[in-house]
Amino acid sequence: MSTQAEKVAYVKSAKQTRGHTCHWPGCERQVPPAMWGCKQHWFALPKALRDEVWRTYRPGQEVTMTPSAEYLDVANRVQKWIAENRK
Repeated sequence: MSTQAEKVAYVKSAKQTRGHTCHWPGCERQVPPAMWGCKQHWFALPKALRDEVWRTYRPGQEVTMTPSAEYLDVANRVQKWIAENRK
């Protein structure tokens, strides 16, 4: 299992390999597929949710298109939080 620091290094080194937008609803900013979203929206999430994304993220899942059930659960909770809290 990768440490969070290893995951961060992997994501920071990721390239734009295909069209992939920020996961914040309505944001059209292009980000590398390894990234959840643009900097503005990533840091708009509570740290606890960001930590959960990191905990469940597996480097390369964006290449194989096989995120874990745990990651998908967190992704759904993030979208719910956004729907309930965005301004």
